[in-house]
Amino acid sequence: MESVECDEINRDVLPPPELFVLRDGQGPMLYAPLGRLVARANEPAIALALAYAKDPGSFENMDADEQAVVNMFKERGFFEPRSFPHHEVGFKPAQVTLFPTNRCNLRCSYCYAYGGEGGKNGEPLVTMSADVAKRAVDLVAHNAKERADNGENVHNFLVSIHGNGEPFCAYDLIKEIIWYGRDLAEKLGIPAVFNAATNGVLSEEQLEFVVANFDSVNISFDGLPQFQDANRPQASGKGSFAMVDRTMKRLSEAKVDFGIRTTVTADMVEYMPQIVEFVADNYPGIEQLHFEPVWECGRCVKSSCSMPSSEAFIESYLASVKIADERGLRLVFSGARHDMIVDTFCKVSSGSFTVTPLGDVTACYEVSYRSDARSERFFFGHYDYELGDFVFDQKKLDELSKLNVHNIAFCNDCFCRWHCAGDCAAKVLDGISLEEHSGSVRCEINRALTLNQIQRKLDWRPKDDETV
Repeated sequence: MESVECDEINRDVLPPPELFVLRDGQGPMLYAPLGRLVARANEPAIALALAYAKDPGSFENMDADEQAVVNMFKERGFFEPRSFPHHEVGFKPAQVTLFPTNRCNLRCSYCYAYGGEGGKNGEPLVTMSADVAKRAVDLVAHNAKERADNGENVHNFLVSIHGNGEPFCAYDLIKEIIWYGRDLAEKLGIPAVFNAATNGVLSEEQLEFVVANFDSVNISFDGLPQFQDANRPQASGKGSFAMVDRTMKRLSEAKVDFGIRTTVTADMVEYMPQIVEFVADNYPGIEQLHFEPVWECGRCVKSSCSMPSSEAFIESYLASVKIADERGLRLVFSGARHDMIVDTFCKVSSGSFTVTPLGDVTACYEVSYRSDARSERFFFGHYDYELGDFVFDQKKLDELSKLNVHNIAFCNDCFCRWHCAGDCAAKVLDGISLEEHSGSVRCEINRALTLNQIQRKLDWRPKDDETV
């Protein structure tokens, strides 16, 4: 694994070009993340570019060679002032994520939510009230219609089915949500989009319902039969691979847009390249495979699962990228996204509208129980059964709006700043303030894999039938 060195300058120029110097085994690179610009050059050329960016007025009498270097960077846009991205202001969601139930038909060894057991503290196993689900769909559908009519770039409303359990354990409710949403879309004259995240252990009827009714599906699958059966057994203790394999083959056959999310443990990390090959060979309809190292929380704390070392994950991920490219498969990791310029890792700071089975509103998928100490930060509303409507806490929303990279001093000098945007708040801010944010073991992974994306951009060349 190559080491990553990063120097940052120019934060006193507003609005800044925000230039970073990155170094790898091939030498230095000048990187402008806000412009998504990168160039290799020798040390003197980069030093000149940095000095010019900091104080252009002091370079009025450049010689011809210096002028040529400055012009090279200038023509490519490295010195252009660029504005920072800013997250959405105000809370008027056009999408909702519903957690229909915390019941689950699996007992995954690393489940963050203790699926099927009611969380760490054994909260009741419940199914969301249909009234709660319908009101949530009402709210985002009418918001989407209003925003579209006001000329905003909103063309539909989105309902995502997810869960701190397996959502299809509440199959009757899901059917009711889908039919209600479709009727509402027709009434309002704005399309509805339906997505689902599932463990893939579905009955024949449920599987055909998914094929017929969902626009996209994300399957949690651990990549190889032996890992799937060991890490993600059914509640009965039996393996789950056969059922999930059937689900994904049916989705491929029906050409449903679906992706796979694989949680990587220390025992699995060396097999990541084989997982890519297995997925490409067996599920030709899939376009995206998401690798994520297990985070040691939830049921993982008491199981034999552990997080792989950063070095091992990086090495295996980079080997997997090459195979994925050859097989036409897009490989992703949540903290490495060079193609995105954002100031928040997710929508947590703009009031992500996620509804738990009990009707609580959380900004974070990973914080879904009232007994979770983090709920004090991430819960910002609830369904009031007497009012028949949601009630939101504006003070909590205001506090959540601060959870962005503008307010994380630790990230100021990192070239990943506008890509990972401080990383997952639920993980890196567990029990601490923004001021105490000091990164996590994921930072090394974020930087190394983002650097690789930058290097790959430099190494890219157009094919004969493509133009630059």
